[in-house]
Amino acid sequence: MKNVKQIILAFVAIFAAILLVACGAKGDNGTYVYKPTKAEMKKILKDQGASSSDIDSINNKYSLELSIDINDSKGYLNIKTERPGHKTVDSTEIKVNQKTKTIGALEDKGEKVRYKIKGDTLTLNFTKDQESTNQFASSLLKNAKFKRTK
Repeated sequence: MKNVKQIILAFVAIFAAILLVACGAKGDNGTYVYKPTKAEMKKILKDQGASSSDIDSINNKYSLELSIDINDSKGYLNIKTERPGHKTVDSTEIKVNQKTKTIGALEDKGEKVRYKIKGDTLTLNFTKDQESTNQFASSLLKNAKFKRTK
């Protein structure tokens, strides 16, 4: 009788382990956040041609936070900005293909940007054409490291 209980206990433990794995996070789902440091913002603004005095005045008063929420084939790109006396939050729904690791506009007309997730960090990979088409977005995002939030 003691051996039967041990066998049943072993089956229950294996079943529980399988159940826990099956209920875990699915693929790339989650929220990934990027908050550029003041040094990163300074470099981005400099790359865009801003003067040193403009960079210093903007950099000390302006904050930016980008987040990407992925939930299966849907997602949101959220942009939070803050400057003295003014906060904005813009959210755009996006289409996500976790198999091909691409993010794009909700309608199929827009370009798709490839992404890569290593550990808890999501990075975006722009093609040369995408970089030349939208220089500000690509300069802001090509070196961005979005960290998964728990």
